[in-house]
Amino acid sequence: MITLNNQTTNGQRGLKSRLAGKLAIAALLAAAQPAFAEAEKAVPKQLASVGSVKIDNLSIAKAPPSDIKRFYVVDPGHFNVTSQTFVMDANNNKLKLHGMIDGGKLPHVMTSSTGKYVGIANTTYDRIAHGKRDDYVRLHDAQTLEPAVDVDIPEIRFLTGLIERFAAFSTDDKHMLVQQFSPSSGVGLVDLEKKKYVKTMEIPDCYHIFPTAKQNFFMHCRDGSLLQVAYDDQGNTKQKNTKVFHAENEYLHNNPYYSNSAGRLVWPTYEGKIFQAKLSDSGADFLKPIEIFSDKEKKEKWAPGGWQPVAMHRERNEIYLLADKRAKWTHKTASRFVVVADATTGKRLRRIDMKHSIDSIAVTQDKNPTLIAASIENKSVYTFDAVNGKQLASMDEMGKAPQIIVTMDK
Repeated sequence: MITLNNQTTNGQRGLKSRLAGKLAIAALLAAAQPAFAEAEKAVPKQLASVGSVKIDNLSIAKAPPSDIKRFYVVDPGHFNVTSQTFVMDANNNKLKLHGMIDGGKLPHVMTSSTGKYVGIANTTYDRIAHGKRDDYVRLHDAQTLEPAVDVDIPEIRFLTGLIERFAAFSTDDKHMLVQQFSPSSGVGLVDLEKKKYVKTMEIPDCYHIFPTAKQNFFMHCRDGSLLQVAYDDQGNTKQKNTKVFHAENEYLHNNPYYSNSAGRLVWPTYEGKIFQAKLSDSGADFLKPIEIFSDKEKKEKWAPGGWQPVAMHRERNEIYLLADKRAKWTHKTASRFVVVADATTGKRLRRIDMKHSIDSIAVTQDKNPTLIAASIENKSVYTFDAVNGKQLASMDEMGKAPQIIVTMDK
């Protein structure tokens, strides 16, 4: 009995047959050597190798430190049970993709005040789309994208589309606040320093979370007022309502602009009326509402539309509103234009034709601001000079449905 390459045969005839086969294979390999060599040379040096190409120099890159041009694009994949967040920047009038962060169903994504962390409030299931639900919050390092803090929380997250302000960092990054809808209205308090869930704070029927200094936050209530909530480290609260600032039939878009650092709230109605407030631990200072569209434009059916329809550049005191001519109740459909107005007077400053169907916009807060736009239909992200409206860059194949843009607050 003879063993050849772990195969066993009885007799000389089997051995000769196998040796002949081995010689034939060797001849084929020898003939193919030049082709293999040329293929190896053709492989770009920056790529890891497969097969005959060496992989000795593989390394995992870091993203550059987060700066004012850093932003994140959340792709929920049309309400899939898994999601992805693209890590990008718009420096030097270009678009760069630094990596992706995986998430669960309809995540809430936010940046810390220092830019060091990306916070994500997540929901997953142990049988993919079924089974036991698990809610948790996680902080990712903004350069390595690796998890830095992971805290399990009760299964309380409000899963309803992508409403950006249903979870938020406190202004000092010490806590994360998470909206609860069922079995009752509330806000979950997560201590990020101690890496633990503190408690669910009982809240009346109010929504959105707008943090201010000294462990305060505001929420929007059904009667048209804001609720101010002050809380301590144990989750004990003091609560009071502001005045009613809008009428019942003045319907607000569910993704307003808000700045944690400045306490500036900009909130458009379906028709383009803009409510504004300056929020602080001292209370809410409501500014005079402004109208973005003239009576003539309203007759022409100009109105805001999109998932994330409003942005602001605070230093320039400019409001950016995603808009188009549209039928009533189409306030979630995409728009082609951005209307820019003075935030104090409402005076029209300019209109930007983006020449694409855009669902969401955001503006960077630097001296030379970039207007960022996301298109679900085109699966693309575009950038524009926010002042002259010129398109600067674009990137396609951005997942399944790039929907929410998260920019640095300062």
